[in-house]
Amino acid sequence: MGGLPAGSSLMPPPRMFVNRALERDAFDREVAAVRAGGEQGVFVFTGLPGVGKTSLALWCAGRLQADFDLALQVSMGASSQVLSVEDALTVLLPQLGVDSLPTTSEGMLAAYRAATAGRRLLVFLDDVETPAQVNNLLPASVESMVIATSRRRAEGFEQYGFTTVPVDLFTMESAKELLAKGMEPAAAVGEARSLEVLAELCGRLPLALRIARAHLRTRHRGQVGLYVRQLQSVKSVVTALDIDGEHPVAAIYEVSYRDLSEREQRLYRLLSLHPGSRFSGWVAAALLGPEGGHAVENDVRSLVRASLLTEIDIDRFELHTLVHAHAGVLAEKDHPADQRAALDRLVRGYLEFAVAREQVLSGRARFGELFDGRISPAYEGAGAYDNAVGDLERERANFRRVVQVAADEGFDDLAWQLCEALATFLFQRELFADAIAVHSIGLAAARRLSESGVPDPRALLRMHAELGTAYFSVQNHEAALDHFRRAADLAGELTNDGVAVMHLAKMFVWKAFVHQRRGEARDAVDALTRSRDLLADPRFPAERRQREEVLLDMNGGPMLAAVGRHGEAIEAGRRALAYFTEDKERHNYVKSLANLGESLAAAGDAHYEEAVRVLHDALELEAEVSLDSWRAHSSHVLGGLLLRAGQGEEGERLLRTAKELFERLDDRRAAALREQLDGLGHP
Repeated sequence: MGGLPAGSSLMPPPRMFVNRALERDAFDREVAAVRAGGEQGVFVFTGLPGVGKTSLALWCAGRLQADFDLALQVSMGASSQVLSVEDALTVLLPQLGVDSLPTTSEGMLAAYRAATAGRRLLVFLDDVETPAQVNNLLPASVESMVIATSRRRAEGFEQYGFTTVPVDLFTMESAKELLAKGMEPAAAVGEARSLEVLAELCGRLPLALRIARAHLRTRHRGQVGLYVRQLQSVKSVVTALDIDGEHPVAAIYEVSYRDLSEREQRLYRLLSLHPGSRFSGWVAAALLGPEGGHAVENDVRSLVRASLLTEIDIDRFELHTLVHAHAGVLAEKDHPADQRAALDRLVRGYLEFAVAREQVLSGRARFGELFDGRISPAYEGAGAYDNAVGDLERERANFRRVVQVAADEGFDDLAWQLCEALATFLFQRELFADAIAVHSIGLAAARRLSESGVPDPRALLRMHAELGTAYFSVQNHEAALDHFRRAADLAGELTNDGVAVMHLAKMFVWKAFVHQRRGEARDAVDALTRSRDLLADPRFPAERRQREEVLLDMNGGPMLAAVGRHGEAIEAGRRALAYFTEDKERHNYVKSLANLGESLAAAGDAHYEEAVRVLHDALELEAEVSLDSWRAHSSHVLGGLLLRAGQGEEGERLLRTAKELFERLDDRRAAALREQLDGLGHP
């Protein structure tokens, strides 16, 4: 690579640099492309404050400087200390040999163009504020190259045709490598897990990692576990990452924060109230409330430009863990009542979001007040279901946190309603651990409401019903029956409420499921009969009767088949399949298909061909919509059917698939299938 060119002002590469292979390779490709096109290369390294833009850019520049006649550098400053173009020229022109500086801006720019014409120059501009600064300081020769860094994510860099080089957080391996520099290799291996936790506490931000490494070597004598426990106990990691009495991490965010308008500063502080790091644009509007208006999008864009917020997808943003912590420190000075009001708006926003998508996934009757028609379904027509599921999946982690926030803040009425609005999504996606966690919080909230001045048994009813469903799904039958009994008792108290009668009918359906799972076929059919009797009750909502009857048809077919009532079972399955189409309650269509296939399989040889076809179709759709427990059961039913028909190879393959799925789901049926496969002489 050679030594420094004569007169070079380029700073030496950083002393402690962890090789960024991905960024290096990307930069090399961009340089090669520019040179192949005979263009002047202008590269702007952008990223979070503290992410190591200058270190990486200097390292890249150092690898290239031998290709140029002269390397120049100027720091453009930041915020109130930012250099003007004229100030920068007073630094650059003497490096170019211009001893007598012109007295006007125009003269200085002309002298710069003349001094850079026909020369191969490498110009390094650190911490530029605007694309115009870079554009005004471009050398006059096409053989020259400019490398700049900026804490701004300005669209103007693209407008001018500059090549932006995004600088990301360290990978976990790079973060551990930096933290472990100077440690004995054996000690680093032994502390590998603690180093990973420390890296995450630092947000894998290079500046924070360097400070943490210094703390390890000075304050904690290399005891990583001890340091991790200390950081986990502090109120704010940002303020704990100090060096010699100063707070470098907080300082770099403070510079960007001071440049924001008052509205933008308020939004920044409010975002610290969001319990997750990733969120959609509407969250900002919810936190700001009515005062946000149509300017919210501009406020969010300002935070993105300041690199305090990262846009990770269309209308999807991420607040880095240390930025979140810094905003939280600032938010502590806001009035508690204002914070509580913002949290109330946030929870209500998530509730409305969930209700709008629940109405796409299901037509089930709900008790929550927002299901009274005031909120329309989020989507209609083709693709509505997939769009709704996609939205809920993106916010899945946030929903668990927001339910907890609602409970912690005493928004108990919102907490249980949010749980109710998530019930279909969690059940259809077979997210039973999430369902138990969420509805347990909801149940506690509903109990607090029941003990308040205006008790409402509907909230308790819904939470017990959903917890019973979740516990049934993980085969905790005793817990499931207990919740179903409690829900049925509560529904019985609401004697004049048609929706409560409907929920009572549903509890008998779920009791039937438990009996079916236990092999108590006649008890299951008896419970179904009780449910169907309730459907005929005059109090039952007439507009809901047809759909609930169809659900009984869908669920009851295999139960009827188990007691030999094959004709009724098949007819019930056909009615359900005719009602639920692929575009209308898609999951119920898939379940109807699977249950009809099971009823046909139990009905004997006369229905063999149709049973095989229907079950194959069900398996394909169950995989498509991620109904793993249903796919396991359908594989089991079809595998057994094919084995009995002499199609041993495919039958055994399906039984192995069922075993693997049941094992993954921690289902007790896996052991029985394992014994069956062992008896066939296969693993």
